[in-house]
Amino acid sequence: MKISNEMKAGLVIVAAIAIAILFFTRTANIQASPYDVKTYFMYAGDLKEDATVKLAGIEAGRLKKIEFIYGPETRIECILALNYGIKVRKDSIAYIATSGIVGDSYVGLTPGKSADFLKPGATVASEDPVQMRELMKKADEISENLDIILLEAKSFVVDNRQGLDGIVDNLEATTQNFKEFSEDVKKHPWKLLFKGE
Repeated sequence: MKISNEMKAGLVIVAAIAIAILFFTRTANIQASPYDVKTYFMYAGDLKEDATVKLAGIEAGRLKKIEFIYGPETRIECILALNYGIKVRKDSIAYIATSGIVGDSYVGLTPGKSADFLKPGATVASEDPVQMRELMKKADEISENLDIILLEAKSFVVDNRQGLDGIVDNLEATTQNFKEFSEDVKKHPWKLLFKGE
């Protein structure tokens, strides 16, 4: 029985399709859809939807949704879509950071040490980023405290001028005596060996 050219071409195409399907099912993971976890922040900085989510510094998903939650206090709910196969431990902490000095904001997750992992829909504990205005406020407080300390130090120096002058004079005299002693020892090292009369 002779096989026609059309039949041969059809068999080659069917074989190619079968190989492609086999290759796809072996390499592609059918369950590779992301799963969601939640976290909450009081302040989110420049965080935007679709920002990167990193676990221990490695990309692990995307920020799916940001939403305000109004309760006793206003919080920001972040839905994190984590890649299939990524496991987040129960004691992991979510935080907001930036890539480089002026890079995009992202949500970071610490690796954690717990033996248990979060299930889809669970909540990750969070740590709010430091706000720039809080830092400026702290800097102002430190500056004011330094001014007070400097004024008190200046006042102490003025009030105890005579006593400080005496201390400085004694230190100068001691330095001079030590210099003279050192020069004498250099000239007459034998004096260290024999006790003077």
